[in-house]
Amino acid sequence: MWLKIAGSILLLSASIAIGFHFAWRYAERPRQIRQLLSCLAALQSYICVSAIPLGDALRLCAGGIEGPIARLFHRTGCALTDNAQLTPQIAFWQNYQDMRKQLLLEKTEIEIIQLFSTNLGMMNREEQQKKLMLIQGQLQKVEQEALSQRDPNMKMYRYLGVCGGLAAVIMLI
Repeated sequence: MWLKIAGSILLLSASIAIGFHFAWRYAERPRQIRQLLSCLAALQSYICVSAIPLGDALRLCAGGIEGPIARLFHRTGCALTDNAQLTPQIAFWQNYQDMRKQLLLEKTEIEIIQLFSTNLGMMNREEQQKKLMLIQGQLQKVEQEALSQRDPNMKMYRYLGVCGGLAAVIMLI
């Protein structure tokens, strides 16, 4: 009897934890997109106003932010500073591959980052400023979509975790 109760509690706890984990992922994605936008805005000012070298600018733009996006920009800046032959596109892609499990970005955001990193450092300041503004506009649209998906999906996964756990407990008892 006590074994069934203990097993039921563990099963219910595990299913609730899984549901809340998936809900957290939907809550975290818009925050990471916002951090990406913030880093791009800081990068734009460092490149266009301060005229700081790209590696240093990437490291500095991650200064006021914590989390995987800041680490991505910081590590990319360090890689560009340490290796002069490395292009921004390759540096971003290598660091993205290393941090892929920490980043909750979807295919759309990854394509935007690839497009951004491809053109980074290849144009004059005015062209880069235009490109950064265009990319920020695209990311703002993606952020709005992520925000609209966040609340219903968070509720769904939380309820699914609780109800799925209860259903499994009822079936086992």
